[in-house]
Amino acid sequence: MSTWSKKLYDWASKKANSRFASLWLGIIFFLEMVLFLPMDGILILFCLENPARRYRYAAVATTASVASGLVGYLLGLAAWDALSPYVLDHLISTQFFERISGHYQLHQHLAVFIGSILPIPFKAITLSAGVCELALIPFLAVVLIARLTRFFIIAHAIHRWGIQIKAFIDRHFGSIILAVGAKIALVFTFFWALS
Repeated sequence: MSTWSKKLYDWASKKANSRFASLWLGIIFFLEMVLFLPMDGILILFCLENPARRYRYAAVATTASVASGLVGYLLGLAAWDALSPYVLDHLISTQFFERISGHYQLHQHLAVFIGSILPIPFKAITLSAGVCELALIPFLAVVLIARLTRFFIIAHAIHRWGIQIKAFIDRHFGSIILAVGAKIALVFTFFWALS
């Protein structure tokens, strides 16, 4: 494990073992909009450090993630008018945006569910939902169901295979962080290439 990844791992372990672990986890998941951290990995680490609280942590992560999703939605909704002249035809074409927006609105529940349950940048889902002006209440309901499913699956996996998962993370934490960075770079490259 490299020095920087070891520091991150130790910092997260310290927070997971503090009296305020649930609060720290909630803050981290609420800041998901601006952080580029492996959220699943952080939840796994918290659950491994305190296995008896794994389902509480899953609930905290879900609540904070839905709140973060609401903020992302509102930011996308509010900021699009100001940002669209800089984004359209500079980063992506207007035609591409209209095509993607149309597909998103047509399949909004399925798109939001899949985007919220898969390990892709959640901020992209929430911001784009606001930009495309999806209906807010159904959006939040779908995000809640997806994030609840995802995080409780993680908590249950810790219950069943906690020792093996901890050994894997301890051995490969640096590689996991690099993989997350590569995933983020690929997402940006994908949208840049499509534009």
